[in-house]
Amino acid sequence: MTQVSTSNELEAQSQNLLHGPLKHARTAALALALVPVAAVAASTAAQDPTGCQASAGICGTVFYDANGNGIQDAGETGIPGASVTITYTSPDTGDTVTLVLPTDSQGNYDSNFLPSGTTYTISVQIPPGTTPSPANVGSDDTVDSDGVPDGLGNSVTHLVLNAPGGDSTIDFGFTQSGFSNPGTGTPGYWKTHPEAWPVASITVGGVTYTRDEAIAILGTPVTKDKTYTMFASLVSAMLNVQIGNDSTCVSEAIAAGQTWMATYGPAGHGVAASSYAWKIGEPVHRLMDNYNNGMLCAPHRD
Repeated sequence: MTQVSTSNELEAQSQNLLHGPLKHARTAALALALVPVAAVAASTAAQDPTGCQASAGICGTVFYDANGNGIQDAGETGIPGASVTITYTSPDTGDTVTLVLPTDSQGNYDSNFLPSGTTYTISVQIPPGTTPSPANVGSDDTVDSDGVPDGLGNSVTHLVLNAPGGDSTIDFGFTQSGFSNPGTGTPGYWKTHPEAWPVASITVGGVTYTRDEAIAILGTPVTKDKTYTMFASLVSAMLNVQIGNDSTCVSEAIAAGQTWMATYGPAGHGVAASSYAWKIGEPVHRLMDNYNNGMLCAPHRD
C-alpha cells in the first residue's frame, strides 16, 4: 500500500530531485554518445590529469573504465562532454554557488580560483548505460575514481580545498552497467505497443489498472489536468524499469511519483498547472520524462 506523505515531504523530495539528476540531463545524454561500450582507443599510458591546471581550483578527468577496476589504466580515455557540477557555500556571502563544467575533448574539467578552506561537492551525472567505478582504489590518487553513486543518477564526492594550489586529483570513472538496458520508451511508445508490456496490470498511486485501462488513460487527449501528465511519465518509467533498464537514477522519482498520485490523484482528478500540487510534482515528472527519453542512466530505444 502506498504511504501518503505530507505536502512538505513531497516538496522536499521534489527539490532534491530538481537539484540532483535533473541538472543538465541532455548534456549527459550527449556524453554517452561519445562513450564506447567496450575497450576504447589505445594509448601508451593512462591519461594522468596533468592537463588540467587546477589554478587554485578543482580539476580532474571523467573517464570510461573499461575493465571496471576503479583506475584509469592505459588505453582508457576520457569522456568528452560530461557535465560536472561543483557546489559550495560562499564564505563571503553564505550563498550556495553552483558551477557547471563540461569536460573537454580529453574528458578533463577545470575550475579556477576557488576559495580555500571550503567544503565542495563535486558530482557527475552518470552517463546512460554505465555505472560508477569503485571509488578510491589503490594508492595513486591521480588515476583512481573518487565518486560514489548518490541514488539520484549522479556520481558524487566531497572535498575540503585546503591546498593553495588547488586539487587536480578529483576523477570520475564509469564502467558498463550490469543492467540489460533494452532501451527506454516514452508514453507514446507504451500506448501503441501493448504487446511490449511486461505486466497485465499496473498500480499507480494505490489504484490498480489493467493494461488496457492504463493504455486508455495514456491515450487521453492533451489536457490541462496534470494528473494525466504524471500518470503518463510514471507508468512509462515503471514499465521501462520492469523490462530491464537501469533504475538507479529514477527509483526515487518513481517513489515520489507514486506518493504524488496517491495524494493528488487518481488520473482525472483535476490538478491545474498553476497549482501548488504541480509545483511540487513537476520536477518529479521532468526527471521521469528525461529518463523515458534516454537522457539519464538508461539509453533510449533504437
